Amino acid sequence: MSSEDDIFLKTFNQMIETLQSIQKSIDLMKKTAEMIQQSINGLSNGLSNINSHLIELNNKFDNFLQKPISTFTPPRESQPASKQKEVEVSSKAKKAEASQMKEAYKAATPWTQSTGAQHPIFIDLIKKINEVSNYKEVGDILLEALSKIEANFSFSRIFYEIRRIGNSLIRKGDTEITTNDKMGLIESILEWEKRVLE
Repeated sequence: MSSEDDIFLKTFNQMIETLQSIQKSIDLMKKTAEMIQQSINGLSNGLSNINSHLIELNNKFDNFLQKPISTFTPPRESQPASKQKEVEVSSKAKKAEASQMKEAYKAATPWTQSTGAQHPIFIDLIKKINEVSNYKEVGDILLEALSKIEANFSFSRIFYEIRRIGNSLIRKGDTEITTNDKMGLIESILEWEKRVLE
């Protein structure tokens, strides 16, 4: 065998070894890519499960908030027609008086006097809530204020709470908001303000 044949054979063997080494590297990279893909798929499934659980939990919580508290009312005894008319007139007079007192109370005692809100966004929010009378309007104002709060403060859990309560109020529609609900909401607003200012 000549020296040229010997050199050619050595070169040929080296090329075969190099190609085998490259093939091994490709196989290893392929296995690594498959393992990464499996990890990504597992993570994606886990995140999907967590997300669906969070959505389900949020829906249950919203449903819980929307359920009216049932109150027991004893059956009314039948009354004579004349007495029923007196009761109806008396009831209408009481409702009219209560409505007048409510308007007078609203005008004379704005909530902002005793709320202690400090930041202009929260002061304005409470003022606007006092100017409206139904759940939907209050919910709209709350969501409108949320965009200002998100723009002025770093991320906080209260963003989610405000959005959830705002949407819940909007779903109640044009029903007149009760004084207790309005007071409770204003207390929540003050607590949210305290949390984002800390």
